[in-house]
Amino acid sequence: MNNSPERIKRLVIVGVGLIGGSLASSLKKLHLVDEIIGVGRSEENLITAHKMGLLDLYLTDPNNIPSDADMVLISVPVAQTKLVFEAVARKVSKSAIITDVGSTKEDIISIAREALGDSFGRFVPAHPIAGGEKNGAIAASDDLFLDKNVVLTPVEGTSESAVNTVERMWQSVGANIVRLDASSHDVIFSAVSHLPHVVSFALVSMLAARSDSQQLFRFAASGFRDFSRIAGSSPEMWKDICQSNKDKVLSDISDFKNVLEKIEQMMRGGDFGSLLDMFQQASDARNKWAERK
Repeated sequence: MNNSPERIKRLVIVGVGLIGGSLASSLKKLHLVDEIIGVGRSEENLITAHKMGLLDLYLTDPNNIPSDADMVLISVPVAQTKLVFEAVARKVSKSAIITDVGSTKEDIISIAREALGDSFGRFVPAHPIAGGEKNGAIAASDDLFLDKNVVLTPVEGTSESAVNTVERMWQSVGANIVRLDASSHDVIFSAVSHLPHVVSFALVSMLAARSDSQQLFRFAASGFRDFSRIAGSSPEMWKDICQSNKDKVLSDISDFKNVLEKIEQMMRGGDFGSLLDMFQQASDARNKWAERK
């Protein structure tokens, strides 16, 4: 297989936020795309992206996507994907490659299968493991995907040619490609991404609701900043992720509550030796993970 990146003539990015905007910036910098058309709900964000040089044109209605697009990348909150897929199915040619960047995959694949019909084989489900708490095109970075993993979850019937094209595109911007089945993807990222965001949001919500919240936030320092950083992410996006991956996230919440209950029991019973053992095991596991990164 030829691993050199293919030049994209006309790329449509629906949702020009951090991920979509950063991909646009990377491809532009590498001169791997002739034209990028951005689509989104916020004209202000699209204007910003255009001024930054990320877009050649922009549209606020996905129903106006040009029919001769070579690739359509969908980078919108999960709850919006059904309408976007339906618009894409009506507008683009049967040869266009369609891909996404969603944090959940089983539900997206199901939505795409229903909406795209005969074009479903050209859909390549993808998830770049990159991002941050900042949103919008203004946060775009041309090196966001350097040495980051991008997970592809093709299914039976997915065009291998389309998968290879999407794979080479992500490799061209510095990403490493991993292939997983959709169910395994959703189990893994519920545990290592979705649950941590839920916990971070929950902690900040708890502190903000306290009568002494101003004093608490006044004295919060680097530890709180590190732990709470992801609670600054898009609330809409994370609400959608919790909804779309609900069963797996609920299972992980239950497991996490069990661990908290064990900690509570140790403390109430004065069993601080066991607490130390638990903390030590967690510290060792975290440090081993960090050494591999």
